[in-house]
Amino acid sequence: MINLSLSVRQCDCPLSAASRTHDVAFVTPHWHYHHDRSSLELRVLAEGRDRTALEDGLEILSSHEGTERFELLAKSGSTARARLTLGTTETMGTIVENDGYLTGPFENVDGRERWEVGFDDEAAADRALETLDRTEDEYELHDRRRLDPETVLEGLWAETVGSAVLEGVRELTPTERRTLRRAVEDGYYAVPRSTTLGDLATSLEVSDAAVSKTLRRAERKVLAPTKAALESADPRGDGRQPGARRETGRRGRDRREPDRHGSA
Repeated sequence: MINLSLSVRQCDCPLSAASRTHDVAFVTPHWHYHHDRSSLELRVLAEGRDRTALEDGLEILSSHEGTERFELLAKSGSTARARLTLGTTETMGTIVENDGYLTGPFENVDGRERWEVGFDDEAAADRALETLDRTEDEYELHDRRRLDPETVLEGLWAETVGSAVLEGVRELTPTERRTLRRAVEDGYYAVPRSTTLGDLATSLEVSDAAVSKTLRRAERKVLAPTKAALESADPRGDGRQPGARRETGRRGRDRREPDRHGSA
């Protein structure tokens, strides 16, 4: 699979028209392309600079000639959620005609959309880009990469660990968060260590024992879910990410790197 990261300025897209004209941005976490009707159905999250900007942007969405259906699902202050069905834009038509497909949420800010688009082979991706070069829409290719099972699994593994760290951080109290941040910034976890518990205690105006206790609580909250995520994502316990391949010799035996002590 070939994945392209593109930013596109479409001339015929309602979302681009709204964000180009008013200070409003859109994110589309869910979508479905109806091949039988040549239309794209979206769930859109909108945020304006203020309520007026939001409402002006939504008005363009609902009245644009490229909009087939608009349904406001929720609105609060300067944010809203809507269901939107669009006809096929020129850029989307180019992607679809070359058997391409969206691979992630896309966002629209200042009249420009950021797309993640997939193709099953290099030739299809090349044809799509060549066709886009001949359209009136402007586009910029930010990244092009081949995805294989190993690459995808590595991404899932990283996401699992990252989510676990975030979960632990959310559990921190303001005092734990402040103490941990100060410890990191001042070099308490550096090698070699550039500050001591006493230094931290002085800067935070608490006792050495209080700093030590707070750091232990914070470390436990952050590291416990991280350890669980690492174990679930690395069931073999060998430190390799899921899907990672071992290099093998001619007889198929594992060729492992020697450890730091020199043993095989």
